[in-house]
Amino acid sequence: MQKKTISMILFFCILVSPIVALAQKQNSAPDSKEVINRISKELGLNDTQKTKVEAILDNEKKKVEAVFNEERKKLQQIQEITRTNLQAVLTPEQMEKLDKKMREQSNKNNPQKK
Repeated sequence: MQKKTISMILFFCILVSPIVALAQKQNSAPDSKEVINRISKELGLNDTQKTKVEAILDNEKKKVEAVFNEERKKLQQIQEITRTNLQAVLTPEQMEKLDKKMREQSNKNNPQKK
């Protein structure tokens, strides 16, 4: 029974880790100036349009970042609650093993953090 529980916990942690990593990954978006310049060139925007499009996209970026930050906080809260609940059930040795497994899995999912 205990092995089944630990397996399910590990599965959950493995499932959540890439989601958290994805939410934290902010460097993948292209530079906003590059986007504006490309859109301006492709659509033939005049200076007024370019300024307005830039303001719209900057506003959108702020809203998207706010959503990601809020979701990141929610995921972290869930992880903290899960960890607290696990600590109430597992022995310190079991918790240490679980932490080690989770770190190993996290390193596999996020090789850039090594």
